[in-house]
Amino acid sequence: MLAPIAGLGLEVTRRVSELGALARFVWEALASARSLTRAGRRVAFRVFANQLWFTALQAVPLIIALSGILSFLVISQAVRELGRLGATELIGTLMVVAIVRELGPLLTALSVAGRSGTAIAAELATNRVMGEVDALEGMGIDPQHYLVLPRLGAAIVSVSSLIVLFDLVAIFSGLVAAVANGMSTARYFDIVLRSLSFGDAGLSALKGLVFGAIIGTVPCFHGLRVRRAATEVPIASSRAVVVSILFIFLGSAAFVAVR
Repeated sequence: MLAPIAGLGLEVTRRVSELGALARFVWEALASARSLTRAGRRVAFRVFANQLWFTALQAVPLIIALSGILSFLVISQAVRELGRLGATELIGTLMVVAIVRELGPLLTALSVAGRSGTAIAAELATNRVMGEVDALEGMGIDPQHYLVLPRLGAAIVSVSSLIVLFDLVAIFSGLVAAVANGMSTARYFDIVLRSLSFGDAGLSALKGLVFGAIIGTVPCFHGLRVRRAATEVPIASSRAVVVSILFIFLGSAAFVAVR
């Protein structure tokens, strides 16, 4: 009778221990930045640039497509339905609250987590299995400098930049939808710009920082936890993405609760 309760207790203990290990991993990664040498910074910057190319620039078409389609569909329906009620002023609120403030950061982070988070976890897990991480440590190189810090920085910059891109594309795609449904360009921009505030922009930037940090650390953590079996690589990749997505949703909910 007590077996299910004991099993639940063990699972909770394991999850809490894993959270503690993740927090310690993040702290050690940030603390290692203080010991980064000039030569190490040059190497780390090259890795950072490569990660930025893959995570941000190569994801631009995907973000444009997601943002354009989502905004066009939402604004098209909003103009039609709210126009019947004489409440087209609410289009600005809908654009800012639903897309710029919430869906933009959330969908961007989920896209980057699914695309780049998987790659980061798989790459680092493979490095661990092939012994490359041990080789770095044997040469006196801190793996945090070469493997974690550049990916963390690239993830933060990439997610923040892609959120800005998502929001801009959404606004202009919404314009196309509004004009196609009979609203003038001046009217559309007047409604949207009156609803948009610096606080909304600041909130999107803060979400980019938080979501980028999640995507930059969680896949690294799970990738480097792999031991010696190649069969652990896909497991680590899957777990990294699932945990990243969970943390992204929890972070988004926390922003809503605090605001």
